Amino acid sequence: MKIVQLTPYAMDRPGGVQSHIRDLCTWLRENGHETRIIAPPSTTGQPKMDGVIELGQSRKIAVHGTKFELTRASRSALSNCVAELRDWGAEVAHLHTPWTPMLPFQVWRALDVPAVATFHATLPESAGFDPLSWALRRSAHWFNRRLSSVVVPSVAPQNQWRENGVTPLPKVLAPTVNLAAWRKARDTATPSTGFNAICMGRLEDRKGTATLLTAWRKVQENRPDARLIIAGDGPCKADLLAKAARDDLHSVTFVDPPSDTQARDLIAQADVLVAPALHGESFGLVLIEAMAAGTLPVAAANAGYATVMTGPGRELLVPPSDTAALTAKLLDLACHPALQSRLLRWAKGHADHNDVRHLGPAYETLFRDALR
Repeated sequence: MKIVQLTPYAMDRPGGVQSHIRDLCTWLRENGHETRIIAPPSTTGQPKMDGVIELGQSRKIAVHGTKFELTRASRSALSNCVAELRDWGAEVAHLHTPWTPMLPFQVWRALDVPAVATFHATLPESAGFDPLSWALRRSAHWFNRRLSSVVVPSVAPQNQWRENGVTPLPKVLAPTVNLAAWRKARDTATPSTGFNAICMGRLEDRKGTATLLTAWRKVQENRPDARLIIAGDGPCKADLLAKAARDDLHSVTFVDPPSDTQARDLIAQADVLVAPALHGESFGLVLIEAMAAGTLPVAAANAGYATVMTGPGRELLVPPSDTAALTAKLLDLACHPALQSRLLRWAKGHADHNDVRHLGPAYETLFRDALR
């Protein structure tokens, strides 16, 4: 098959969707298919990966406590891109978060080939009327009638589609990545002393990093050997640095967003990855990657993370924004190595279920069914 992946996110921007697209395309090529990725232009100037066609322009906007790009291609650029894809022989398209305006939608409508879509996002809950959420929920019905198949990464967004009265419901198909490099990082990690934690990601309100800093104060008091690295950047960084200084969190170190290799090494060296996101998560590939690297994720029980941390993994969930519960969970793990070991045995096997060598065939079937 000749498969086109359509994404509204630049491929050099860190993120689970980009990792999923990259590793799925590699697996598809290794299994005899051809792929092209249509994405907005690079934001860092890094070399493009094979098969990426950069298209359009983007600008960032902030909605619901997070930032994302509005992307759009000019008529002439779109026409040239579609002509190139048709000459190549494109057969099926895979849209990612197509309700994010508007590059994937543009290419899909102009290309006019059978298509499937993954709606990666879990929409925020709102007590009042939210025009954006209302518009996106209405668009779900529109897409559902026009796509060969719709999938969501977990039951969290699927439940929102159910509440919205969309039929048929989208299938649940988790995003997938190649975990080999994460397992290698685990196997080559240097044993460390003390209790080491890491938090990695964009520093914005909804990610809950302020909750972690508040919780860490008592961890530091009770475990002088504890260390926390916060890796990332974002609009809250200055406030978080000020909070750490004000609370004398001398065991906390802030570092810039790491490269992929650095991220794997940092996580593999830690005892726990702390993921305190308050809301807005539809899955949690970072939790899977941490487990493959031999690191336990301590995660907020938002709708998306709760779908990943099942079975024994529920022991590693804490209520979002509950600093006392987060403190208690971290200290429990720090003080009980046998508990860490037991949960790690579960985590390594659980992570492997999401490796592309296991889930890749399900995506291959999804594309074949679209062509029937």
